[in-house]
Amino acid sequence: MSELPPDVERLRILEVYLRLQLGAVQARIADPDGGAVGSESGWTIQFMPSPVGTSRGYLHHASCFMGGGRRLTRNQARKVLGMPEVMACDACHPDP
Repeated sequence: MSELPPDVERLRILEVYLRLQLGAVQARIADPDGGAVGSESGWTIQFMPSPVGTSRGYLHHASCFMGGGRRLTRNQARKVLGMPEVMACDACHPDP
């Protein structure tokens, strides 16, 4: 792994990102046949760093105009939405 940032704020941002990634990996292990999502179905996770406080992840429906980021299956979306630092998008109200 590369050298870690020296300040706590950036370490916390990195921690949130890694927790999101770990959740996605664990969801795939739990459901290896979760499969790829189609172009208009599925969900995305958007990681938003914060200059102040803890960064957040936002779960979007794949068709959301505000969405972007990594594609997720239904099981992955359910798993990451259960994390305290991940919120559902206020525009598309994803419900995996």
